[in-house]
Amino acid sequence: MLPVIVYSLPLALIVWFSPTRIMAATLMLFSSRARSVAGAYALGWVVGITVCVAAFTLGATLASAMLSSTASKNGGALLDLLVGIAMIALSAVAWRARPRPGAERHPERLNRMIERLTPLSALGLGLAVSILSPTHLLAIASFSAGIAGSGMSAADQIAVAVIFIVLCTSSITVPVGVAIVDPERSEAPLRRLHGWLSDHGQTVLVVLFLVIGVIFLAKGIAAVS
Repeated sequence: MLPVIVYSLPLALIVWFSPTRIMAATLMLFSSRARSVAGAYALGWVVGITVCVAAFTLGATLASAMLSSTASKNGGALLDLLVGIAMIALSAVAWRARPRPGAERHPERLNRMIERLTPLSALGLGLAVSILSPTHLLAIASFSAGIAGSGMSAADQIAVAVIFIVLCTSSITVPVGVAIVDPERSEAPLRRLHGWLSDHGQTVLVVLFLVIGVIFLAKGIAAVS
């Protein structure tokens, strides 16, 4: 089980560090309906990631059962190559999208949109940003292929999947949970977090994508060579 958890950590980090998603959550926590809207958003985020992990893991398990061990291994190596290439490409995209010096931090349009959110629409937004992200889907697909081909028991697969989901979603659930429990003491740290992500989030994302891309590209090349 431990090797699979170690393998899944970079993939969980891809989903975990989503600056725009975290910033959206912090803006909700500063809104007039902070608890209900941010809580619904976090719930949608968790449900969306959980549904994706369950669906991809089930599909990968069925595919692994139908394929030979050699075909399954080759498929996993090709998926690692795909993840590596995609992450390196995304690092270039993130570099071009980084904020320029002097750019406005909180566009008025985004603030107005956050203020208009209801708990139901925030729930839908959380579902949408967790499910409709190609980056998330690619990371989850690679994770699912890894545990499906690991030979672990069903109970161990579920345990690893739960750990993966908790890690992926904690970047949203932890700040939202802390703000709901103690809103007064959490406001200043959350504002600092929001400001830091505004200034440095894209740069960190560039480095993260590049490092993970190189790791998976090297793993894929080593597996097929």
